[in-house]
Amino acid sequence: MSKSAKREKQDGILPVFFWIFLTATLLVLFILTMTLLDRNGTIARVKEQFAEWREEREAAKRAKNAGEKSVTYFGPSGIAEYDSWFSGGTWGDVDIENMPPDGQDVTIRQDITVSPVNGSESWWGKAKKLNGNVTLYAQAETPLYGSPDKVGKVFGYTAAGEAFRLFAVFEDGWYVVTDGRFYYCSEGNRYTMVQPETVDFEAVFAAREEKKVVHTIKGVLQNPELPHGCEVTALTVLLSYYGCSADKCVLADEWLPKGTWGSTDFNKAFVGNPRKSVSSAGCFASVIEDTANRYLQAQGSSLIAKSCRDVSFEELLSMVEEAPVIAWMTMELKAPYIAQVWTVDGEELYWQNYEHCTVLSGYDLEKGVFYGADPLYGACEYDMKLFFLRFQTMYSQVVRIENGTGY
Repeated sequence: MSKSAKREKQDGILPVFFWIFLTATLLVLFILTMTLLDRNGTIARVKEQFAEWREEREAAKRAKNAGEKSVTYFGPSGIAEYDSWFSGGTWGDVDIENMPPDGQDVTIRQDITVSPVNGSESWWGKAKKLNGNVTLYAQAETPLYGSPDKVGKVFGYTAAGEAFRLFAVFEDGWYVVTDGRFYYCSEGNRYTMVQPETVDFEAVFAAREEKKVVHTIKGVLQNPELPHGCEVTALTVLLSYYGCSADKCVLADEWLPKGTWGSTDFNKAFVGNPRKSVSSAGCFASVIEDTANRYLQAQGSSLIAKSCRDVSFEELLSMVEEAPVIAWMTMELKAPYIAQVWTVDGEELYWQNYEHCTVLSGYDLEKGVFYGADPLYGACEYDMKLFFLRFQTMYSQVVRIENGTGY
């Protein structure tokens, strides 16, 4: 081989080695860079920002679609869930130790088809007994076992809308009783705890003089600025009714007390930030009362916000008859479920997914609906029975505004 041929061969090999070396070097640098970014949380923040951007786009689409609708109706689901809550039943003649007395009222569904379980077995004594006054509401299909043994036989499944009387609690789930039968529910976070109020709706409707009430209010949509801001948006609507030109974003940024996810009592501050679509939850009526009163005081207003819990159906009707109120409910009147449990100051707090609120602006007893300004959808009509069910799962909370004597 001539010298010129050898030189041409070497000249051809060198670029190959150069590109291999360059590629390997860039790959190593890329791996080191990604490792450093992951350690300092940059990648997580980028993912969170992307998730927020995507949610904002979806929220903008929902807001646009909502603006094209004049009224959205939220009525009962296909299985008429509220029938299992508002039709009274009895325990029947069941001879099991510590059962409630015969004839005690309980709200149940009569169509479950799982096998009964013997409540006298030894493990039953390890359960923490309750007073029988709490009802479990199934948010989704959930397996029912015959004992707390996780590998035990599945007797059947609850359906969404199933209601049970809670009678005992185990460490990692609930044991429920209904129609004289005991079942162990392994997926406790799919249930909502509530003690429903039995209401004779027809009697209440017949007794009221005002069959239809409508207050004129101007709705405000929470999106796209406040994907988790239904509470302050509802407050903005209510303040507007009383002549206050509050801005939802100003209320959220400057007046709403906020705390971090997992360490904040939602009765005292908003969990997260209304502007964030992740790591945020919401707050309850007492927080909105505090936010409203501090804002009103700063404006020199004589108006006073007041929050209430455990409001009965008749009380709610009377409040709405007098003036619009903020009422806690669930998004689209969906069945809620316990999504997060954290401890604050030694107290366990249960956060329910789908928490939402609206401004109730009236009702029509003949149609059986509440009228409202929903922060997600604008003008809405809610089926009264289903609304009151969801209202109760959110602890029957309202915020109303009254004329005071000043501060």
